[in-house]
Amino acid sequence: LVRSGRATTRGALQQATGLSRATVGHRLDRLFRAGWLREGPGASGGSPLGGRPSVRLEFDGSHGLVLAADLETRHARAAVLSLGGELLAEHTGPLDITAGPGPVLDILGRWFAVLLDQADATADAVCGMGLAVPGPVDHATGRVVQPPIMPGWDGAPLPGLLGDAFRRHCGAPPPPVLIDNDANLMAYGEQRHAHRDCAAFVLVKASTGIGAGIVVDGGVLRGVDGGAGDIGHIRVPAGEDARCACGAHGCLAALAGG
Repeated sequence: LVRSGRATTRGALQQATGLSRATVGHRLDRLFRAGWLREGPGASGGSPLGGRPSVRLEFDGSHGLVLAADLETRHARAAVLSLGGELLAEHTGPLDITAGPGPVLDILGRWFAVLLDQADATADAVCGMGLAVPGPVDHATGRVVQPPIMPGWDGAPLPGLLGDAFRRHCGAPPPPVLIDNDANLMAYGEQRHAHRDCAAFVLVKASTGIGAGIVVDGGVLRGVDGGAGDIGHIRVPAGEDARCACGAHGCLAALAGG
């Protein structure tokens, strides 16, 4: 509630949660002690009853870090960010996805170590890692499911492999790892930050392949085996002779993909 801006004072938290003043105060004290919240300037307009302005609560994005990587077929982008979304360091470089999950994720682990140094940060400050991949993902396990343009990745335990790479190159126990389809993550981020009032949101990504992310009522629509937005392999009438990377003919990605 505080991080989203929906409730940034004690009174607003009471109204939003229905909790008593004492309960809200107790839970806020725990968050203050843990470093997740801080007090900012007084809320605009002051107290509705007059007197001193209400103390504004702020999410402390400097409390920890996240590591993120966006994997394409021939290159990748990696970054270090604060929990508030501030970009602290980033790197984009060549990377061949056909090398397989082990070698590719090992490279990302090395990039993360360099980026942490550039951000003047330590590995034990990392609270989580996220990886976007160009293929369907079983969200519960983080495993890629029959990806048409990721040979050798089907069923690979990506969270564990990325965690192992982090341990080798960053020298710390791995944090939680989230793996998801790149179009899903793009759609979720765009809807959450720029189109909050849109209840049904679709984002189409056109790159080497073509995919879509679908967000309905604030949640990603995944479908069976994470393939709800896999529109690149829909057959199109004009493409009978176009051979796709998946082995079929006539796919949208074969005609319009990069």
